[in-house]
Amino acid sequence: MINLNKLESLSANIGDMALKRRVLSIVKGLDINNSDSILDCGCGDGLYLKIIKELSGAAVSGFDLNGESLRLARGYTKDMGVPLVQGRIGELPYKDNSFGKIFSTEVLEHIEDDLGALKETLRVLKPGGRLIITVPNHNYPFLWDPLNWILERYLGKHIKSGFWAGIWNMHLRLYYREEIEALIKRAGFKVRAVEFLTHYCVPFNHIILYGLKKLFVSGLLPENMSNTADKFSASKDRQSGLIRLGYKILEFIDRGNDAQDKERSCAAILVKAVKE
Repeated sequence: MINLNKLESLSANIGDMALKRRVLSIVKGLDINNSDSILDCGCGDGLYLKIIKELSGAAVSGFDLNGESLRLARGYTKDMGVPLVQGRIGELPYKDNSFGKIFSTEVLEHIEDDLGALKETLRVLKPGGRLIITVPNHNYPFLWDPLNWILERYLGKHIKSGFWAGIWNMHLRLYYREEIEALIKRAGFKVRAVEFLTHYCVPFNHIILYGLKKLFVSGLLPENMSNTADKFSASKDRQSGLIRLGYKILEFIDRGNDAQDKERSCAAILVKAVKE
């Protein structure tokens, strides 16, 4: 079992409250043991990989299509013994029944053949193995992306790309609960549970986070401010006063999501499934 206090500490500097909630939900949901073999399918910059290795002795692997993301992941997981492989999720370079647990967060919405990707995931998962998936919810909160919320409901369209695309930016699709459950079942999994993450948020949450991310990596901010907002930092002690105040406001708003109604709109859907 993982140390929950340490998990809270390792995720303390994640300013994106929706991401932080996904991290906590996934890591807790994996029920990690030191004997586990775990695949992060679509590992990005390696945030989940680093946190899991800091928490456990589990064998963790990362897989992603994007070479730049993997370069970052290699830096953040240096000397942790994390194998990283580049490729397409529809053609996973692993043998059948290779992993006991697999998770894939905010990945399927980018893939043309999402069913094929899930079938590949099923192939490399051991019988009895656990899968956790998160996808963006088509029934997202009004405040998350007010512009597209209005356009979709009253004009039947949305902004497909660019800064104002919001939740749709770089996404081929969003999912309703019924759609993602049916898709996972068609791939051959048995769905065990569905959770709904992040209803309460600041207005234009997705657009603001997208803009802030670009700002922090642009080099335009003072170095001390950029460093104190580093999500990979495991401590708030280094945060500047302005950053700390911003975190406190975001955390206050996010607390309302702790007791979220399952029928309420939310930014992400989390599905737990098993391979029988």
